Amino acid sequence: MPSTLLFPAAEVLPTGAQRAPYLKELVDWADELAAISVEQALTAFFGQPLDPRTLRLTGLHHVAAYLGDYRAEEEFEAWLEAVRESPGVSRVSTGPSHIAPRVHGTPGHWINLHTERGTEVEFFTCRSYGRWAELEPERKCSLMSHLGLSVDTPDQVGRLLDYLAGFDAIELLAYAPEDELGHTYGHLLRTDTERVLELVHAGRPAPGETP
Repeated sequence: MPSTLLFPAAEVLPTGAQRAPYLKELVDWADELAAISVEQALTAFFGQPLDPRTLRLTGLHHVAAYLGDYRAEEEFEAWLEAVRESPGVSRVSTGPSHIAPRVHGTPGHWINLHTERGTEVEFFTCRSYGRWAELEPERKCSLMSHLGLSVDTPDQVGRLLDYLAGFDAIELLAYAPEDELGHTYGHLLRTDTERVLELVHAGRPAPGETP
């Protein structure tokens, strides 16, 4: 497991020849972080041990990292194309961020992929705009990067979010009963550290995947 749970994101999306080594560094970091246990992830976020079995958490679903800001859509499109062409990743999909405009006042994108070692990774990037552009890069990284933990049933996601949001300094950031990937998920924000944790039930398998 790497020494930090947050990837040190660039201030803006790398361009040109910088993209490939940056992507490799990200993928290597995510593969290392994927060795974290659910117990370790919970302790890192809540600052105290919690029992995954009692919470009905079944494992690590994904690792999420912030890529840096983009200043125009063309910058994001070029980065997305570089990810799709990378020989070390597969099953690349993308979509608009729901949290970025609602919570941070700026548009954004997510990119979902799988590494050669099987780690599911989510990348996030937001447009350098408005109050978001004024934040320090480290704070942007903290607010958008996270670990996603698997929950055993979709209905348990909402119940668990409500329960954990009752802890001191924890608040519900977002909840989606079912997204375009069939996932039911929600995000918790720890207000004193500005760290984020996602709880997700994967839902229906994608075409060609084994349930």
